[in-house]
Amino acid sequence: MSGEATLGLYLHIPFCRHRCAYCDFNTYSTLSELVDAYVDALRSELREVAGVSRRPAATVFFGGGTPSLLKAESIRLLIDDIKDTFVLKNGAEITIEANPETLSWDYLSAVRQAGVNRLSLGVQSADAGELALLEREHDFATVVQAVDNGRAAGFENISLDLIYGLPGQSLASWERSLSAVMALNPDHLSLYCLTIEAGTPMNRWLTNGQIEAPDPDLAAEQYELAAKTLERAGFQHYEISNWSRLGLACQHNLIYWRNGAYLGLGAGAHGHAAGYRYSVVRQPRVYIRRMRSGEPGRFPWSAALAEKRLLSRKDMMADTVITQLRLLNEGINLDDFEEQFGVHLFSAFPGVNEQMIEWGMLQQSDSRLLLTEKGQFLSNQVFYRFM
Repeated sequence: MSGEATLGLYLHIPFCRHRCAYCDFNTYSTLSELVDAYVDALRSELREVAGVSRRPAATVFFGGGTPSLLKAESIRLLIDDIKDTFVLKNGAEITIEANPETLSWDYLSAVRQAGVNRLSLGVQSADAGELALLEREHDFATVVQAVDNGRAAGFENISLDLIYGLPGQSLASWERSLSAVMALNPDHLSLYCLTIEAGTPMNRWLTNGQIEAPDPDLAAEQYELAAKTLERAGFQHYEISNWSRLGLACQHNLIYWRNGAYLGLGAGAHGHAAGYRYSVVRQPRVYIRRMRSGEPGRFPWSAALAEKRLLSRKDMMADTVITQLRLLNEGINLDDFEEQFGVHLFSAFPGVNEQMIEWGMLQQSDSRLLLTEKGQFLSNQVFYRFM
């Protein structure tokens, strides 16, 4: 086991009660009859991917979809399987994403006892009109109750998600949402700018003129307001869209942003391990069928593999830059990059770094390359130049 990469484990739960207007994730609101069979398939995939070597794992993340639609007993079984098939480090971060309306104290207490120690709630807004626009099923009072239930059940690490840049959202309404969630004393905040994706109801409304396009300048003001508000409150702005109390950055997502190794399990999940990036088949019925009768895979993928791609050295260098630059205080360690790839970053991408520094998008601090404040706002333009 020595020298083997410590993995993050991502388990995708694709079930929802309702598909929100902005959502383009791999989720389904009409397949609840498949939940038990899906859990069985996930358990099979865990055992198949793990094999006999019991590789080390540092984090577990139940994402979706709405993972809190699984029975607490199913969560316990999956965590027990992980402990049986991987070497899960002591105190490993185990996160479950949840919608506030699905969370009773009984449920939260049961999953906490099962080993889940981090709760991530999709709040999105404290404004009733904005929640209706997003087609969320909860109101803010339900969020307050869910956080109270989480604390009472023993969760000491609660993360809340918000969305800014909504059609019709003002700077004042965004500030009210920030104030409302800060009053709940969260440990972590993820703040995402709305992207209206093709194929979603919200994209159709935009095309039909039912809503106006979001204002990117206003979204930039909202982001700047959030950064200042959270800095005053003592939060660490550790990644472009993420803030945490000291020591409570999301360990699972840090694996992604440090371009580490992780396994994606479940329908539509993506993984990165053993020099490959890969994806799992998207349709839950197909996933279940493949896990029951497909040709067994080999680490890091299972019988439900959809696609795999062996990464070239150039791919790995670009991935390292694009993921690690998202970490605002860490950035890229130039010495580590040269040790890993045998070439200095500036030589690997001739002229790109110098141009980005000249344009005020990147800055060098000792042996680290970091996004500037301007670069944070225009990060996609920076990343594009390394692709």
